[in-house]
Amino acid sequence: MSEKEGLTFEKVWTMFQETNRQMVESDRHIKERLDRLDKQLGYFGRSLGDVVELLLVPGICEKMNAFGHSFTRIGPNKIIDRENKKTLTEIDLMLENGDEAMAVEIKTDLSVKWVNRHLERLRLLRKHESITGLKGRVLYAAVAGITIDEDAKELALESGMYVISMMEDEERLEVDAPAQGNLGRW
Repeated sequence: MSEKEGLTFEKVWTMFQETNRQMVESDRHIKERLDRLDKQLGYFGRSLGDVVELLLVPGICEKMNAFGHSFTRIGPNKIIDRENKKTLTEIDLMLENGDEAMAVEIKTDLSVKWVNRHLERLRLLRKHESITGLKGRVLYAAVAGITIDEDAKELALESGMYVISMMEDEERLEVDAPAQGNLGRW
């Protein structure tokens, strides 16, 4: 490069340093944005189950009460064994009134694996009824999903659980009840 072009080694070096500084700053901004996006996507992945639960909550008491229940309270339920200072189990939704409760397991894709896990959870709830607050109360169960495997549905109904399908249309919830003689009370 010649002096005629107005570029000297010093000017080129200064321009290189400034470009490098800008690239480092740009890289930092890109990394910050990617980190935020990663956190948001992670949150979205974790919160997808929360979204599915929110689809279910508005109409579930009314739907279940149509089957002869009278649930007045609804919420998630984390059962803590205070004596051993550990979580005994968690229930996605617990519908309750003074005499009965219904433990509802909610999955985006409901499979036999999740029905079996819910059956285990129900046995655990009943086994520790003094901790879970279920002593002297009737315990019902339901499983819910957007996509429900037919084998999972059959197992749940045979086990005495309600099966709740979350629909995209205006109805939103469709409930299949187990046969009356098969209605599980854990």
